[in-house]
Amino acid sequence: MSATVFDVAVVGAGPAGAATARRLALAGRRVVLLERSRFDVPRVGESLAPNVQPLLRELGVWPGFVALSPRPSWGTRSVWGEPEERAHSHVFHPFGCGWHVDRRAFDHLLADAAVAAGAVLLTGETVRDAAFDDGLWHLPAQRLCARVLVDATGRSAKLARHLGAKRLLFDRLVGVATRWTGVGETERGHLLVESAPDGWWYSAPLPEDGAMVTMLMTDADLCATRRLHDTGQWMAAMRQAPSTWQRLAGARRTSPPQAWNAHSQRMLSPGASGGPWLAVGDAALAVDPVSGSGVLRALRTAKAAAEAVEAVLRRPGDAAAVMAAYEADRDDECSAYLPERARYYAAEPRFDSPFWRRRHLAGFRG
Repeated sequence: MSATVFDVAVVGAGPAGAATARRLALAGRRVVLLERSRFDVPRVGESLAPNVQPLLRELGVWPGFVALSPRPSWGTRSVWGEPEERAHSHVFHPFGCGWHVDRRAFDHLLADAAVAAGAVLLTGETVRDAAFDDGLWHLPAQRLCARVLVDATGRSAKLARHLGAKRLLFDRLVGVATRWTGVGETERGHLLVESAPDGWWYSAPLPEDGAMVTMLMTDADLCATRRLHDTGQWMAAMRQAPSTWQRLAGARRTSPPQAWNAHSQRMLSPGASGGPWLAVGDAALAVDPVSGSGVLRALRTAKAAAEAVEAVLRRPGDAAAVMAAYEADRDDECSAYLPERARYYAAEPRFDSPFWRRRHLAGFRG
């Protein structure tokens, strides 16, 4: 059986991959979008800032997003650097409120939008091998070929690493999350971030009434040695975050603690490695959640990735220069991110514990 030939193969159908695929399909390119899951894997809830609205409108998916019935977010509250809680309202933001969304439904929305634009979506597909020959990338397990390859596999960056990219790791952050139900009405409209000795806590409403996700952000080794993935230890740690503990008073936990990778990293392209390929979203640059939503960053870099791929398809002879320029922009993005991250952590001087000492060391900027 002969292989099906596409202009672009996008591996990974999260927000970055799906948005890249949709943009390229709208430009008339033959795009295949390959996703390992069948959108049936549980995902941590997502809180999106108000400025996600113009990005979703530009992508043409705003009506579909509204149809998901996301829960409005009227602002954030933080306990950081001092014991008092501070409020940051979205009321006067040009785009109004932010949104608390079901991340699995959101990812499905973007993938469906890519299909509506003309992309072919293949789920349950794990891409383990890709080789460039005679002007095409060959994905033998999928029996398909593509002129350009896009890695959108998230923090794992599986495809980029297979193609020789090197990981520059800035930390070993993990998130240990649980879900709750029965949260009080007054707690359903805002995100809370609270620092604590073992790291910091994130809690945000989910679209379902009274549901909330609560997550401890800490380092992987601290999680392991202190067994912070154990329900009892996790609950004991939360007692050291009084605002988080209080907002869950009377609520019921509906899932055990589950750890998720949340490390910061930059994947460094090896340069000439056969054919044209690039990484997008977390596969290119993954940031600390304290710096903001990775979804917004994913949607922004998807536009840059689609423009770079389109340029390569139009001018194959300029592929090396186009890819180099794209990588340089990601390097600039990383250079801006690192001092921003350092400033966030420097603003919390109260704790003398391993997690915080690591972040207060000179040179934490990476």
